[in-house]
Amino acid sequence: MQLLHKKITNCALHENMSRSRRELTSFHWNGTQWAPVASSISSTKQMTNETVRLATLNILADCFPWFIEMAIRSNERFEWLCRAIVDLNPTILGLNEVTTNALEQLQQCSFIRENYFITESVNENNSSVNGLLSPHGCVILSRMPFEEVFAVSVSGSAREAVIGKVQLNNHSNTCVYVCSHHTTAYQTPKNAQLRSQQIRDIVDILQPLNIPYVIMGDLNLHYQFEDAIVTDNNFVDGWAQTHFSSIEPFNDGNEGFTFDAIKNTLIPYYIPGECRQMRLDRILFSSEFPAFSVKPCVLWANQSIKSDNYLFPSDHFGLSIDLIATNSIDNTQRAMYMGKSDPSVHEVLSRNAENNENRSAYSLGLVRRTVALVSHFGWLAAISLGLKK
Repeated sequence: MQLLHKKITNCALHENMSRSRRELTSFHWNGTQWAPVASSISSTKQMTNETVRLATLNILADCFPWFIEMAIRSNERFEWLCRAIVDLNPTILGLNEVTTNALEQLQQCSFIRENYFITESVNENNSSVNGLLSPHGCVILSRMPFEEVFAVSVSGSAREAVIGKVQLNNHSNTCVYVCSHHTTAYQTPKNAQLRSQQIRDIVDILQPLNIPYVIMGDLNLHYQFEDAIVTDNNFVDGWAQTHFSSIEPFNDGNEGFTFDAIKNTLIPYYIPGECRQMRLDRILFSSEFPAFSVKPCVLWANQSIKSDNYLFPSDHFGLSIDLIATNSIDNTQRAMYMGKSDPSVHEVLSRNAENNENRSAYSLGLVRRTVALVSHFGWLAAISLGLKK
């Protein structure tokens, strides 16, 4: 028995070591190229006390077979993304499903070159320098220089979480870790359990560092009961905190579906027969996170690229939230603290976590799937023949 316990302990230690941090290099445009920050003349950029806009988006990768690419039209979507980042003007932006092609287009954008540090770059061989994009991964853009950048491997996935350390303003006690992550997809009980462990893997790395952090991205929380990830880890859910509270104006009850097959007309062309509405994407703050939200979290990338066409920027809507560091907040401002869950919000999420009504694997159904695929193949044929755009 002691020998068995020792083997189990050694296996656990080995597993934890395999998920330890991997140091990365961040990059900044030096006027002629994207250079490692250590050699960048812009690494002395100053922080300010202004509002920090934190945002995330799963951009939908372009590494799928040709018949999917016909529907999702990645070049048009990535061109839109560059313009949208200019309009959104985020302070920190986490992106999921970034490929080398997508990153190369982003790095060619003059606005991004002039304003952001990035956790990944593309080399002359069209490969990612930090090895994060195989075939796609997470990337963080930040107006503030990263004090450190590293990746964390998670259970059951080759895709790493990417983490950068920044200061929210020029006070040292506003130092935080920002994590962009994309958990395992699909609505099955097994994958729900795996997602919970993947988030826990990140927490186990960040929590001992004793610095507040935020985990954001396409966390693929398909089931209501997966809100247990929020309550069990004492997270503050950015959307829930600013919409499910009893405090005005953070009490409108907006569900905040980031995957919405009813409103997002790209989804039926990308996933024929899909009809779900889910809050897959999250921005989760650790306890004592040193910031207030000055207005409710909002959706972005949630309008069609062209008004007369089905194409949306992605199959996901993004999230954006405006924050002010606790040492910069004006007492006269109406704001929501992001370092502790509002009691009304905690009650809603706890109720969801205990929801036992739907714990089965999702299935579209043979008839619905067959009808959807037949219709979809007809549409693809019309596109191929130039009968439709």
